[in-house]
Amino acid sequence: MNLKNILMGSVAFACAGIASGGAQAQLAFGAGATFPQIAYRQLMDCMYNQAQGSSGKPGPYAKAANCSAFNGSGFGGVILYAGTGSGNGKTVLRTNNKASVTTPGSTVPYTDSTFGINAITDWDGVQFAGSDDVINAADVTAWNNAGNPATFGNIVQIPTLVGPVAIGFNGKDGAGAPLNILPATPTGGSSGLNLSRQALCGIVSGHITKWSNPILTALNGGALGSGNITFVHRTDGSGTSFLFSNAMVDQCRYQFGPMNETNSTVVSYAFPWTDHAGVCTQPLLPVGANQLNWPDQFPTDQCSGTVANPGGGTFANASGSGNLVALVGSTNGAMGYASSDYWLPVRVGGMKTANLQNEWDLTVGTGQFHAPSYTNAKTAMSSAVPRFATAADRANPLAWSLQGVVSNPVLPDSYPISGFTWLLMYQCYQNKPVNGYNWIMTWLNYVYGSPNAFQILHDNGFAELPAAWNQEAYTLLTDSTYGPKFTGSGGCTGKVGAY
Repeated sequence: MNLKNILMGSVAFACAGIASGGAQAQLAFGAGATFPQIAYRQLMDCMYNQAQGSSGKPGPYAKAANCSAFNGSGFGGVILYAGTGSGNGKTVLRTNNKASVTTPGSTVPYTDSTFGINAITDWDGVQFAGSDDVINAADVTAWNNAGNPATFGNIVQIPTLVGPVAIGFNGKDGAGAPLNILPATPTGGSSGLNLSRQALCGIVSGHITKWSNPILTALNGGALGSGNITFVHRTDGSGTSFLFSNAMVDQCRYQFGPMNETNSTVVSYAFPWTDHAGVCTQPLLPVGANQLNWPDQFPTDQCSGTVANPGGGTFANASGSGNLVALVGSTNGAMGYASSDYWLPVRVGGMKTANLQNEWDLTVGTGQFHAPSYTNAKTAMSSAVPRFATAADRANPLAWSLQGVVSNPVLPDSYPISGFTWLLMYQCYQNKPVNGYNWIMTWLNYVYGSPNAFQILHDNGFAELPAAWNQEAYTLLTDSTYGPKFTGSGGCTGKVGAY
């Protein structure tokens, strides 16, 4: 596939200055969500030069199987993306300052010594960010209070891909013996471990604490094992945590069961862990958030309240998806959440994942459980169809946030913990010789419109956007008033612009 011919012939984006023989290599820099970082890296490497890394930093990442060659566009240059977590991505975008980028993970390159970029301090500005946690009212207030509308224009928030949040597990019980999993593995899955909604909610709320719990035994045709279940969660500001907790808050609110294995008192299995960013002038509530008051991490919350764990569940924590998965792997009886590219069958040699019930299964009584496959995730997100009354509404990131979260998908075959990952851009960019804006826009054209890109997403456990979302993203990106552009035209007249 000749990507250069496809891109140069496309009318989707008018990207001035893109050419195969430019005098200067084009570079772009961004940071944020770890959820898509592997897929992003392979898509960026297939489009432009392979990021080479640098001494003491992560080195080159393997070429995607469905990428015929690095720099398939022939344009050269590189996009560098640091997986630092969605919360940090939002901060980096707001400050437009590379000094705001926190320490990235240890496996995906974010430097390139061939361009003299040996550390984040060598980055030439910040042009975009990634987040699975949608822009909220507090983010917009912080953006406005920083004076950013006069400098950068609006926040441009668009989804780039769909993915499931998978529940991976160690494969051993709390005593170190292999789990006795009897059910068959469903299509697209990696194990026969089935977790009903009641079971998952009971584990996450700290009430189902043992692998020998009768609820788990009944679901899986026999005792799975013995010893404690350890649930591993993220400590950092994580969009994966947002997607996971947002689903759990909605799906667990009407689930009940015994307090634990030794106390039969029936209690609520509603998600109990509150937002760590909540303000203390009102009661803290369990809501979808990128950092939560888990009892092992925050025994006392930010308002000096005790974080109770009445069921006695065992929890552990790690920063970043890679470290979370490593902790699950090293802890007998552990399970935790991360995007599907960290687990089997996407990651060769990885750990297996559980199958979950969705709302359709519960309502209709199908008895089915669904694997965290990209097809099931795309089905889940297809239940949301974007609608914008005006172009100005489309330019409002909160309008995208309102419609772009599906906390309890209702369609058959949906995987119940699914979501978009979002690219955050500036509306206004400075026009300089080395300008990341062009490279981001051309890369988005590839991600949104190339069957080759779709296959790379699939190989990483992700799906392309449903058609309605793809069309709305294109419409915003090409809007002459509200879409991203160089300063001096449209809505960017008189703006300084990002660089």
